[in-house]
Amino acid sequence: MCGLFGFAGFDRALSPAEVKAFEAATATLAHRGPDNQGGWTAGGTYLGHRRLSIIDLSATANQPFQDDSGRHVLIYNGEVYNYLELKAELEAEGVPFRTSSDTEVVLEALKRWGRQALNRFDGMFAGAWHDRTLGRTILFRDPLGQKPLYWSEGAGGIAFASELRALLSLPNHPPTLDLGAFHRFMARGYYAWDETPVAGIRKLLPGCLLTIENGRATEERYWDSVPGRDRLDISDIEALDEFDRLFSRSCVQSMRCDVPYGVFLSGGIDSSLVMDYCKQANPHVRAFCVAMGEADFDESAKAETLALHLGIEEFHRFVMGHDSVAECLESALALSDEPHADPGWVNAYFLARSCRPYMTVGLAGDGGDELFAGYAPFAGLRPARVLAALPDGAIAALKLAARLVPPSDRYMGLRFKLDSYLRGFPASETERCARWLSALNEDDLARLTGGAGATSPFFPSLNQVMAPVAGSSDIQRMLYFYQKMFLPEFVCSHTDRAAMQMGMEVRSPFLSVPLIEFANRLPDRLKIRGGTLKYLLKQAAARRGLPDAILRQKKQGFTFPVARWLKTLLHDRLMGLLANDGWHDGLVDPSEIRHMIDQHLGGRANHYRVLYSLIVFAAWRRRYPALEIR
Repeated sequence: MCGLFGFAGFDRALSPAEVKAFEAATATLAHRGPDNQGGWTAGGTYLGHRRLSIIDLSATANQPFQDDSGRHVLIYNGEVYNYLELKAELEAEGVPFRTSSDTEVVLEALKRWGRQALNRFDGMFAGAWHDRTLGRTILFRDPLGQKPLYWSEGAGGIAFASELRALLSLPNHPPTLDLGAFHRFMARGYYAWDETPVAGIRKLLPGCLLTIENGRATEERYWDSVPGRDRLDISDIEALDEFDRLFSRSCVQSMRCDVPYGVFLSGGIDSSLVMDYCKQANPHVRAFCVAMGEADFDESAKAETLALHLGIEEFHRFVMGHDSVAECLESALALSDEPHADPGWVNAYFLARSCRPYMTVGLAGDGGDELFAGYAPFAGLRPARVLAALPDGAIAALKLAARLVPPSDRYMGLRFKLDSYLRGFPASETERCARWLSALNEDDLARLTGGAGATSPFFPSLNQVMAPVAGSSDIQRMLYFYQKMFLPEFVCSHTDRAAMQMGMEVRSPFLSVPLIEFANRLPDRLKIRGGTLKYLLKQAAARRGLPDAILRQKKQGFTFPVARWLKTLLHDRLMGLLANDGWHDGLVDPSEIRHMIDQHLGGRANHYRVLYSLIVFAAWRRRYPALEIR
């Protein structure tokens, strides 16, 4: 829901020209909020808002939203799902309400409970709360970063926005590319932690707030949940009962809205549980899925099996063929706010575009893997203990042996898995997961960048990020990495951006705060048991009688066969982006790119992750010709 832009000035009033520029910056977010644009200014502060109407569709709920006194002003993006419970509590304390919106509840809660209110919000949100009397603005972002918030400090104050494009639209601020962040983007395929492509522009970290007052900006964490901390002494049955209670409540609260909604059903176990619990709460809930044209990337048969099993009355299946992928890829390259090299963005955009005529709110299964240990690297933890003890020479020999395995264009082929896994050795336990998920190591990056990448720290913030789980089990450490690094800026980022391009909101019942905190207190044996990943969720699905096709399936990513189609259907369009050397201004070595293309097209290697990252960055770079490289 919505997009926001604001400016908190330090010591002077805004000029009419500045206000006009800020209104134009707000308008760049129209896709996030097609229903209304509002703006408010006083002294050195501007608050702008684009609204996607979800709860209380009346104009009285438009933003910026002021309280009756005019002292407090709020702009807010997202939903607080437990707003009805909070509203009842506030009303019992004598607080009157003039709307039925969650926005008014958020503002009144902040007024009543101050910053502690943020710990009582269960949902996805980012916003700015301005107190005119104190001259203070507080920016805040939800616990796991489902909603984005960028900010930048200049000589006159702090500018902030839901998307990078709004900040880059401001005049008289020529942006500069952050070279170190670019190198890390090429290694990872996304901008993690607080990094962005542009020097001086940062992301507010999940679970944090930024207080702007007296000419200073202070960032602090208001929420955290650390896997393995305060571990529960709990039986399997007790854990299943508590999961059932928390997940049921989360699904019910996630369906609260005044617009049509439905469930995105991939056929995986996470979205299947969302579908099952939502069907229990609303027998008429609708399901939507994507069918891929390539059989090894298609999960629609499992989705249809579940829909039939549950008796879903309205099941929509959208076929994503070659033409659809090409068309949506063009949109992805044209619309992406920051480079994001997850091909799943294209699928998510296609699904949102297909569903938008039917609904405004979708429910998805994001978060199940990051909370309950569902990704393939979790299966590699036990053998990693053996490989970590091997001498470097033995590891080098294993990497050479892996090259004897022929590359494959299939999803998670054997060569791809071997290369990714062995990239984690030798490495510290802190870095291993990050290396498993990377597309390049330091030597590869140095070759690609003509040596420049060798000077950039590969994981500059990783020790800081992982400090709270020092000494924890390898499972808990990896869960924390996924929750803090991968989930916010890879998974949630592509879900939010793809849906909001179509003016659609996507909610994730797994990312309810009570459920997150419960999952992180569970012992390891309820995450992984006997080689079974996501053990508790599979037991929950079995208890509810979901079909074997759902319970016993292999994990399948929500993506399209980019490695295969780089050679065929998408070859001319995508390779054309890389053929023109002008886009990179010396950022990468053209001869190394040509070498990787030749290897990929000749079937001698699968370089799709690096090539796709370059393609995405090239398309983004061309939209910002004024971007300086120093």
